[in-house]
Amino acid sequence: MKHLADYLKEITSRLKNAGIKDAEKEAEALMCLALNINKSALYCHDFSEIEDDAARTLDTLITRRLAREPFQYIACETEFFGLSLTVGKGVLIPRPETELLVEIITGIIRGKRNPTINILDLCTGSGCIALALAKQFPAATVHAVDISETALRYAAENAAANGINNIVFHHGCLYDPVTAIIFDVIVSNPPYIKTSDIGLLDPEIRLYEPVEALDGGPDGLNFYKKIIDDAHSRLASDGIMAFELGDTLAHSVMEIARAAGYANVTIKHDYSSKERFLIIDG
Repeated sequence: MKHLADYLKEITSRLKNAGIKDAEKEAEALMCLALNINKSALYCHDFSEIEDDAARTLDTLITRRLAREPFQYIACETEFFGLSLTVGKGVLIPRPETELLVEIITGIIRGKRNPTINILDLCTGSGCIALALAKQFPAATVHAVDISETALRYAAENAAANGINNIVFHHGCLYDPVTAIIFDVIVSNPPYIKTSDIGLLDPEIRLYEPVEALDGGPDGLNFYKKIIDDAHSRLASDGIMAFELGDTLAHSVMEIARAAGYANVTIKHDYSSKERFLIIDG
């Protein structure tokens, strides 16, 4: 058996040498996962030593992380806006910035809209945005669209696990599956990485997350153009559109929106003061 403190130091060193950020925090998380305990229990006397079976499990988890597999995939879950979501190969991992997008949309809806509204989430992935909004607005009907059947399976599983029932999932490309519905809110965190930049991403993203959920075309704008240009027949006259934006894309997306005839366009910043979100308020 190995002593916990020594094992933590060893794991932290291995992760740090592999170039993994927050190595100490990740070492603790991997050990908690292997032992099926929370962090507060990690340092209790009952776990001062690690049994051989648990050590073998932990070694397997470490090997996966050293190969730069995202921790969320190893754990098979992540937290998003108070929801526990299952994630894995074939679905994008939700980011903290996207939680801020949900906050922004929630504030706008509460300030202006009847709660019995139709909301559309395009490129839903794990369903994180759609599920968070469905939970915040139980009288709304949320429609979530993705071209990936794998992503939709994760999203449906997440809806069931969180007891969220006011959501409808659609398989298809953008508006194609929902042509007969007019929406009060259209939201999207679409693929927005420039094709030439995919190879420059961190290994956790480049090697594991689905490229179709990342690649926004040569200029990163492909999906913004399609969503905004085709919104006129899908969005209510006083409707709202909200987007998460790739780095440096804010003003290009604003130009797309204005060229499409939308005048009331606002850019909002993320936690790092980057121009991360664009709101079109009809």
